[in-house]
Amino acid sequence: MALANFSKVGRQKTMTELLCSQDLTEGIHHELRWIAAINILLSFTAFVGNATFLVSLKKVSSLHPPSKLLFRTLATTDLCVGIIAQPLTAVALMPEVKQHIQVCRCVSAIRFLAAYPLCMVSMLTSTAITVDRLFALSLGLRYRQVVTLKRTYLAVTFFWVLSIVFTGTSFVSTRVTPWYWFIVVSSSLAISAFSYAKIFLLLRHNQNRVNSRVFWQRQQNQAFGSPNAEVYTKTVFTILWVQMALFVCYVPYSIVGLIIRKKTSVSIVFIWRCAGTLLFSNSSLNPALYFWKMRAVKIAVKETIRNTCFFRGCS
Repeated sequence: MALANFSKVGRQKTMTELLCSQDLTEGIHHELRWIAAINILLSFTAFVGNATFLVSLKKVSSLHPPSKLLFRTLATTDLCVGIIAQPLTAVALMPEVKQHIQVCRCVSAIRFLAAYPLCMVSMLTSTAITVDRLFALSLGLRYRQVVTLKRTYLAVTFFWVLSIVFTGTSFVSTRVTPWYWFIVVSSSLAISAFSYAKIFLLLRHNQNRVNSRVFWQRQQNQAFGSPNAEVYTKTVFTILWVQMALFVCYVPYSIVGLIIRKKTSVSIVFIWRCAGTLLFSNSSLNPALYFWKMRAVKIAVKETIRNTCFFRGCS
């Protein structure tokens, strides 16, 4: 990551130079090998989990098309993290262990260009799904008119543009990068927290107004085209779990990113590497949460597995 820092003599260095420094990796080569191995394992699980989810999502009819597009975008970015960012992380760590500093810096720069847009789009899309669930509940009959497929495509495009711009700023002003990341992460989490607080307040209000079954069935049939409120409620709690996983995976990386801007040492660089691996692990956690919490997805996954060549028998 092109993040500014200073050496002992005061020369400005980028984060790539720091992470690939012989002085700041001395004595942790064995640990770096383990981190590389963990990233390879997580790369496999992220690929299998998100690929299975994307195939299965086509068979889920209970989700409104804009909502399905957001889930598809989130799974696609997580899939790309698994097949691009995590293998590049492992590849970058090996020359670091072997003290091939220039190779390490080159691969680390490529990884930064690939990983940061993907992680930011994943985070913004997760937040957008939370806001989408709030709109689904609060807008009622107007939900399908307001949240359209075209507008959702525009939102996803904006996420990609914002993420690419963020990545580009790191090469223009290295000091801005960690604060930019921290602000986007904290803003996304704050918006999600507000949306969930509003959702649960509305749910409680609706339950107090009517004896909920008839109300919910009518509301959800009109707003989502789903048979009852169960689909909506399960989706809400699934995204809540996704947001909690995002918080656990992203916040440590953001905090260490601010610390390492002020102070560097072997232990801090090691913690940074661990925090980066934890951040990438979010791409493996998300599909597991979908399969666990969303019944329609679970059924679709089972059907997909049954229909594979392995279970049918190949001729």
